Parts: sequence; structure tokens; C-alpha cells
Amino acid sequence: MIKLNAERNNINDIVERGIKLHGHAGPYLNLGIRMGLLALDQLEAKGYFDLTAEIELEYRTPMSCLIDGLQISTGCTLGKGNIMVKNNPIPIKVLIKSKTNHKTMIASLKPKIYQLLDFKKNSGESLADRILGMSDSELFDYRVESEVP
Repeated sequence: MIKLNAERNNINDIVERGIKLHGHAGPYLNLGIRMGLLALDQLEAKGYFDLTAEIELEYRTPMSCLIDGLQISTGCTLGKGNIMVKNNPIPIKVLIKSKTNHKTMIASLKPKIYQLLDFKKNSGESLADRILGMSDSELFDYRVESEVP
């Protein structure tokens, strides 16, 4: 089993795995990867079996590419049934829950990120690279809530 790790020095390996699954580099793929890694860190989670993800987004490309990024970075998959997708217009909202730690991270894209994702002004690959260089606080609004077990 591939070990998932929230450490930044592994992001290039995770992106490469994402490209192999998804077929190409892109900003939404990288946003999903970054959001998943943030969840691993914030929830102190291992991934694969201790997490569930609920994603609300406009279920069409390129927005739906975020799902592949979340699958690669968290180990939540449609096949295992620990990821659910709800078709909902912008804004994108993601809830990632840790069964082990009884915590939930609720995340969305910052409004300025939607402006950045203008494919008429920027190429997909240049946006993908730019997203990898941005901080979590530049990309996402997020909070962690604890649940009573």
C-alpha cells in the first residue's frame, strides 16, 4: 500500500500519481490534492480507510477533476464508497471526516481562486503549477470541528 503523507516534500510524487490516474496536469486536480493533504494534516489522519469525504461541486469538467485529486491524496475512493459527490453549483464545498479522531474538516476555495481559474487568461498547466506554489491559507477557507464520539 502506498503511504499517504501530508509532508510538503512528497507533493511532487503525489501529483505524479494524480497525473497517472487523471491523465494530465491541471489546476483542479492540484486543488484536490492540496485540499486532501491539508485534511490529512489537520485531521492527523492516515488516509485510505479512516476517512470519508463529501464533495459538493458543479459535477462537470474541469471542476470535477478536483475529485480525482482528493482520491489520490486521501485514499477515499468511489470504489470503496468512502467518497460521495453531490452536484451543486459553485461554491465548491468539501467535508472530510476522520473516523479515528472524530474530527471533520470543512473546506472551500477562496473567492480569489475562482478568479484565478480563468482559462481564457491562463493555461491549465501554468495554473496547476501556480497552485502548487501557493499556501493553504491562500487557496482555502477551512475549519476543523470535533465531534463527540
